[in-house]
Amino acid sequence: MTTQSFSYNRQCHNGTIWNGKECVCAQGFFGYQCKSLVDSFFIEIPEKINATLGVTVKVTNRNFTKDLNNISSPVYRNFTQLFMSQMDKAYMGKDFPQYRGVIIRRLFNGSVVVEHDVVMETNYTSDFQKLFENLIEIITAKIMNETKRLPGDSEECRAASLHLCYNEKATIVSKTVNLGFDLQEQCTQKAAKDYAQFYYVDELDGKLACVTKCTSGTKSQLNCHEGECQLQRSGPRCLCPTSDMHWYWGETCALRTSKSLVYGSVGAVGALLVVMVVVLIVLLGRSQRKLHRQEYKLSREWQGEDIPGSFQNTGIWEDENLKEDRFSLENIYDHFQPSLENVDPTMEFHIQRPRVMSTVH
Repeated sequence: MTTQSFSYNRQCHNGTIWNGKECVCAQGFFGYQCKSLVDSFFIEIPEKINATLGVTVKVTNRNFTKDLNNISSPVYRNFTQLFMSQMDKAYMGKDFPQYRGVIIRRLFNGSVVVEHDVVMETNYTSDFQKLFENLIEIITAKIMNETKRLPGDSEECRAASLHLCYNEKATIVSKTVNLGFDLQEQCTQKAAKDYAQFYYVDELDGKLACVTKCTSGTKSQLNCHEGECQLQRSGPRCLCPTSDMHWYWGETCALRTSKSLVYGSVGAVGALLVVMVVVLIVLLGRSQRKLHRQEYKLSREWQGEDIPGSFQNTGIWEDENLKEDRFSLENIYDHFQPSLENVDPTMEFHIQRPRVMSTVH
């Protein structure tokens, strides 16, 4: 492999193969480097559509035997032939041209309960699902008419050997038509492996197609408003854009925020913070000046005391924890009684004044 082809090979994505000329994209991807997902593809539908509808009836004038479990026994063949003959008469009609017969699925006790499918066939049209919904109502009406034609407990019914009677109340008709082909299975088989679960059947340009929530032109398309829908491994997501004036956000990009409003709000908050900082600085400065004035006033009070031998303001330079002690300075000074009998009044006595030492916390 040449250097150039090796370089191209490294640019192929999503498990694709480089064939020497180009990237051969894996199923569900396309593009020069196979980066893009195929967001829709049409379903292969046959010209005629086969479908079945499940119906259960209870035959009252027959008893269940073990021979009815053996599909090779004459009892089984006689019973099923008689049953299908009566069902053909019941279902056939101009109002039900899609009828193609019945298939017996199971027989079981009570008296004889018959589970069977009504087989239908019709040409494909874009409204085939609605057609089958209408056929369910037609089938229900026809089988109910047949089961109540002869009451199961009547003498006529008990005497009839070539006719089957039914319990009208035990009749059950399914609400869902089973198609002869699985539309969803086609979506699963043809979609990209890691994204198959997000593909489903919907109408696109008047035809049935496998689509995703990000496929434009469908009734079920995800509305991303100003954003763009993108199918990711976790599912369809709206990628919200940013314009010169707004930010778009939310699951479907339906919400938007003005950029000018955000910028203005941020500026206002910033200005408020600046003002708060300035106010704090001013208040702190005032507090410091007040503290210095108190210390200065205290110092001036000491300097203004000219009484020799005075012992005032002892609490200022004495530890607070020693004030209650019996040997504290304050207690000693309060009970101090000097004897003046032996004092020479002519002698000068000088006391060195203590100095106040302040500490800034």
